[in-house]
Amino acid sequence: MMGWYGMMNGWGMGVFGWIVQLLVLLFFVYLAVMIIKKSNNGSNNEDRSEAILKERFARGEITERKEYKKMKKVLHE
Repeated sequence: MMGWYGMMNGWGMGVFGWIVQLLVLLFFVYLAVMIIKKSNNGSNNEDRSEAILKERFARGEITERKEYKKMKKVLHE
């Protein structure tokens, strides 16, 4: 006879249910952290690459302004 609480005596899925819920929660937290990290790294890389391009232009490694503008345009695509 199952009684008032059902088959698991009021524990529902028991410990297994709590573990599954915890794993699902941890997965979503991990996913959110990865998305945030990826979105932040993309903007940092663009800023850094443009800074390197400016440094190269200032040092004279890129001699023509036209070439500099062309490279800058490629970075922003």
